[in-house]
Amino acid sequence: MTGVSFALQSGQSLEEAKTIIRLNMEDVEATIQDYGKATNTIRIESDAQAIAKAHSLAYMIGIKPSIIGDAQELEMIRKLLDVDELHISDKNGIIEGSTIGSYIGYDMTSDPQSKEFMLAIYYKDFELAQKPQPKGIDKTLFQYAGVDRLDQPGIVQVGFRPERLKRVLQTADISRVAREWRIGARGLVMIADFDGRILSTFDGRNLGKSLTAYGFPEKAFNGAEGEFKATVQGEKSLFMFRFVDNFLVIASVPEEEIYRKRNYNSSIMLLVSLIALAVSGVLPKADRSS
Repeated sequence: MTGVSFALQSGQSLEEAKTIIRLNMEDVEATIQDYGKATNTIRIESDAQAIAKAHSLAYMIGIKPSIIGDAQELEMIRKLLDVDELHISDKNGIIEGSTIGSYIGYDMTSDPQSKEFMLAIYYKDFELAQKPQPKGIDKTLFQYAGVDRLDQPGIVQVGFRPERLKRVLQTADISRVAREWRIGARGLVMIADFDGRILSTFDGRNLGKSLTAYGFPEKAFNGAEGEFKATVQGEKSLFMFRFVDNFLVIASVPEEEIYRKRNYNSSIMLLVSLIALAVSGVLPKADRSS
């Protein structure tokens, strides 16, 4: 009876653990999708604000074109708009006004990054907010937004350091998803990218480390989803994984926790069985002696 009960409870405990893990993975998946939506919303709003600032500068230039050659006034406007750089080009895409003096004379057609804004010379109502990328002039990472000039053909740009956008996006940082996420008493969630680089963990440690360096077996994550048992970080656990969007979600529960209730029940049943056997062995002797 104890053996049969042990086998039945083993299967039941394992299925219960898998169900709990699946439910948690669904919650993680929903959280990741919410983060993705939040990131897109933040990017769209950030881009819209950058374009609005470029339009504001174009409007100022339209009213007072002389500010293009006034470095002091351009710097004041830069601070007022809360951006890192201002640039204004002529009808040939040559920068003629800038908050960075060394940029004056730069040809916007000389690099693919800056050349994208040349359409502003030919199309009214042009506006573009680029993703952060290396500058054409010195290859440092930057983000620009640009519109057409109102006073004459040309380009008006505002520029931001990527750190600005990064600070804004921290509110939707994927590394926060698995932070302090428990499954049961000691189960954990981990998130990695397609290259196996860890992006989010329970304690915020090991970020950037590869899954194999962390201790997972090689080729453990085959297929769109799956499960396996392995000893990782010194503890044998049940692992389940699933690819969600561009992320790999890994959830685990230690094997000791999975079978704790089974072990307890089996121990009680075994003890009761042994007592029952002992009592049954004593009773016949008592009957013979009477």
